[in-house]
Formats: sequence, structure tokens, C-alpha cells
Amino acid sequence: MATGDPSLAALAPVVRAFVQHHRIPTDSVRADGRLVLTIDQRYRVHVLAAPHNRVALQSELLPLPEHADSRTDDILLRLAKTAAGLLQQHASTLCIDRKRQALVLQHTVAAGADVQALQDALADFSNVLAFWSRLCRTEAAALQAERA
Repeated sequence: MATGDPSLAALAPVVRAFVQHHRIPTDSVRADGRLVLTIDQRYRVHVLAAPHNRVALQSELLPLPEHADSRTDDILLRLAKTAAGLLQQHASTLCIDRKRQALVLQHTVAAGADVQALQDALADFSNVLAFWSRLCRTEAAALQAERA
């Protein structure tokens, strides 16, 4: 993979270096500058530029209904309380995507991070992602059962 590869041009410098270091196929890079990774053959993680020269790691946890009801609000409130309680232990937190269609786990990597820092952040993120994925699946199943 050449440094001048046009598919890498939109990537943040540390992400570009990460892709080159790990020889990640260029088809994992989207035209909008996102790198899409599959971790543990089950979790899709988007690595993208964030404000102030930072890098964001994001993964969708739970699709949100177009018209939320009080049960959906209750689930989101429980998840938000859990996230608040974990802020001191993990850099990852919950947010809602820009289109307000999904609950997302996000981790921000500091500006000026090197490849090792990005690698470490991805490792931590994948561990936290496993926890949140299980919790969100459990909440979604409970909601389905209530509605049935």
C-alpha cells in the first residue's frame, strides 16, 4: 500500500499510519475518510476524524425507533445512568448518532496520538464494546418481550 494511495488521503494522519502499519486493505476505507474495522469477527468499529484533530472510534449498539415511547425512554435512561457510572473507569461513552437513529458507543483519541496510542484505544474500546453490546442486547430483548 503506497503512501500516496488516493483512498487513504481522507484519513487522519494517525489512522493512515495505522492502516499502513497493519497493512489493512484499502477497501476498509470509505470515501468520507472513515476506516471500518471488524473486531473479533462480530463488532463493526468506525475510525474517523473528530474535531480538534482528534480521532473517534464509534460502534452502533442499538437502533432507535423512529417514534420512541416511554419504554424506550426508560431503557435509554438506564443505559445513560450506567454510562455515567463508568465514566471514571473508561474513556468510552454513549451518544446518539447524528441522524438520531442509533445509540452509539464512542471513544475519542487525543490529537497527536501515535499508532500505538490508537492501537491501545482500539483494544480498550473493543473490551468496553463487548460489555455494552451484551447490555444493549439484553435491554432490546426485554423491550421486545414487553411489546409481545
